[in-house]
Amino acid sequence: MPLAALSATAPSLQIPPAAGPAVSLEPPDSKLHLLGSLSDLDLAMLIAAARLDIVAHTDTVNFAMAYDEYTSLMGRQRVQSASSGMLALGGGARVWGRGAAGIAWERLVALGLLVPAAPGGRGTAGLGGLDAKMWKVDVALEEIPAAVKLNAVLARWCREI
Repeated sequence: MPLAALSATAPSLQIPPAAGPAVSLEPPDSKLHLLGSLSDLDLAMLIAAARLDIVAHTDTVNFAMAYDEYTSLMGRQRVQSASSGMLALGGGARVWGRGAAGIAWERLVALGLLVPAAPGGRGTAGLGGLDAKMWKVDVALEEIPAAVKLNAVLARWCREI
């Protein structure tokens, strides 16, 4: 808009509407900023669930599937630590039980990092409890290490599929 369009009778500029989609100043609908507040167990369960999207070729997971992936990854980590002598140096990682992992899973749900797979509900409520409810992970596996500083084990889980 040229300044020559200003006059004594019309001293304000008239800005024409944009000829395209408006740029929103609202923050993106992303949950990545929440990852910094998660415990290592919360992150481990989130990574295990996100890995299943790639490993099992499924976009929905339940607690039982994610916990199985978590224990499998921890088992491999313990074998690697034992073979490199890290267990003798205190390098063993703790495998959390189903109860603690279930609390971590529920925290991921409460934060919106896991969203119900069934429309209008919370998974398959009433059909087996925590293990049966199906969820979608709201962050991709490759986004996790970029959003939060991970310990070496969790970072490896994100890299090595």
